Amino acid sequence: MNPLVHFRRLPLCLGLTAALFTSFLQASEFSFHLKNGAIVEVYLELSPSVDDWKPVDENAYSGNGYALAFEEMTEGARSELKVKLARDGQESFTLEDIRWNCRLNDPRLFAIWTYGQDAAQHKNYRALASESFGDLTAPNSGIPFAMAVGRDGTNLLAAGLLTQSRVVNVRGWPQENGEYQLHLETRTPIQTRAFSDTLYTETSPRDWFSAAKSYAQRVDKRLKYKPFPVSPACYYPLYDVWYWAGDNTDMSLYWNTLLQAKELGFQSYLFDSGWESYSGELSRWLEGSLGNYSAPEDKLPGFADFLRAARQDLGMNVILWLAPYALGRESSFYEGMRDSHVVLNKSRGWYHGGDESFPATMEIDEHYAENVNLCPRTEATPEYLKSLFSRVAADYQPDGYWLDFQETVPFLCEAQHNHATSFAGGFYLSQSAMKESILKQNGGATVEMRYPGANLNNKRFANLWQSIDFPQDFDAMRLCNLMMRPFSQGVVMGTDEMFWPMDADNTTVARYVATTVFSGVPAIGANLLDAPQAHAQITKAWLAFYHAHQTALTRGSFRPIGDFVEPDQKIESAEEAFVYLRSGKTSNVAVGETLTRVFIANCTNSDQLELMLNGLKEGEYRIESLNFLLQRVALRTAHLTNRAELLETVPQGGMLAITRK
Repeated sequence: MNPLVHFRRLPLCLGLTAALFTSFLQASEFSFHLKNGAIVEVYLELSPSVDDWKPVDENAYSGNGYALAFEEMTEGARSELKVKLARDGQESFTLEDIRWNCRLNDPRLFAIWTYGQDAAQHKNYRALASESFGDLTAPNSGIPFAMAVGRDGTNLLAAGLLTQSRVVNVRGWPQENGEYQLHLETRTPIQTRAFSDTLYTETSPRDWFSAAKSYAQRVDKRLKYKPFPVSPACYYPLYDVWYWAGDNTDMSLYWNTLLQAKELGFQSYLFDSGWESYSGELSRWLEGSLGNYSAPEDKLPGFADFLRAARQDLGMNVILWLAPYALGRESSFYEGMRDSHVVLNKSRGWYHGGDESFPATMEIDEHYAENVNLCPRTEATPEYLKSLFSRVAADYQPDGYWLDFQETVPFLCEAQHNHATSFAGGFYLSQSAMKESILKQNGGATVEMRYPGANLNNKRFANLWQSIDFPQDFDAMRLCNLMMRPFSQGVVMGTDEMFWPMDADNTTVARYVATTVFSGVPAIGANLLDAPQAHAQITKAWLAFYHAHQTALTRGSFRPIGDFVEPDQKIESAEEAFVYLRSGKTSNVAVGETLTRVFIANCTNSDQLELMLNGLKEGEYRIESLNFLLQRVALRTAHLTNRAELLETVPQGGMLAITRK
């Protein structure tokens, strides 16, 4: 590792996505050719600045009272480049920016994979090799990681920061010489007495899923990640009425849907936004009463007793929705916490994070605006959050919480209140306060977070993850869930509540339900009260299948299969495998010899499945074709070899069941 050191005068404003500051500072550039073949450049911008770095040892430098050192640690094709920086007398300094630039020139490059891709595009990548991209990540949103891959999804270069606690712009762009650059840039100044950071790179030609998983495991180890306790309730199928009822709820709606959910096989019921306020309050944000978390008596009379009946009489797991940081001006708690709200300086053009539009953010005067969220950097916010969950637990005794809008808490605040720590430090203390309060009241509570707030920094504060909202798009939900999977060790993977129109045909409904069952803990939010009866029957049949195979479905080994761009997926335990086919392109599926049963969900657009199962134990098998109600429509027996070629008629929305005799 022989760095070349020189200086450049560069603008900080390098992308619209994260144009937080615009100034011109002298940047020190250090170039490295790592042992795994990766080419990396590191840029530092400091205050006080450095005009000249002098080498004092191998990969160690001094300049203007600073001590700077680089260290490379390697293991196979993985390399970690660590930088350490301090002042000789331990004086405070400001790291205005640190940028890591990774260069790749490989004709096999097809696309870039990140945690910031849009699953609604139905493509398993962030950008093609010919395209630029930019993802802004923060302690409460996203992951500072990107991977260059070939057309088959093979890793060419994976790069990510081990630190997860800073605001980082992850960018990439092609060069005219055929080179592609992956760029990780810290976007908020850091005032400190000592700074260290580590860039993780991997160049092994493994599949993208394994490469991302390897990075996540290294980050977990670096953060000394300890999982939030996982209880049996984390695996309960969940029902929610939000997508069709919104917050226009009443006792009759809740009771009727609870009864139906219980009968269909659901075990958890999410009381979404609307249990804690009058209709329309969520959409009013700062100008409303958001944050009361007390059921209005005239809307939901006797709500605490009602929840008790749901738990005790129906045996349902009661989940309450909260957006814990958000507090509206009409909330009864606003006056006590108004000085702890995030304040934005309107005269400065940079992005603060979160939602800066009305009514989430409203004017204070001509210069400043107030955001609906409490600032995690104040000492008052963690105490408020601790008391909030203690109060809600005492009033309603919920079995769990669905925590929303954590990714919208701004990471920049210009209020006059005291900032006791950095955004990352305050967010950690605030999240810790919630976790402590929740577990003190209920050690078996479920706590669910959604993408992109569900990240490696935030993972320790939840035991359930789910994708972001994709109503009426089951495959986008699945692809978002698939994107989250490599980073999810330690949490249970659930799904977004599947929602489809009431006039959907039976095949379509079955695709939605099969997708949630084969993607994680099922969650459904469709209107099953008013829809054709077949919708409820399909849901009941597939939930019965989930209950019969829950352990293998939720704890088996999960893998993408088939085409990288339009992947299918497989879950496999010692005895059972669950293959999900959507693309129609998967023709080869590797399975274990110990399997006694293979279930193949047909969510393609064809009634014909043609594929080869590689690895089955040779023998006699029963092959059943099941329709959308999982009723048998065909049965045959066959002798299958360890390379079993299958050409079967399977109804769309149905399943093929293969059982060793």
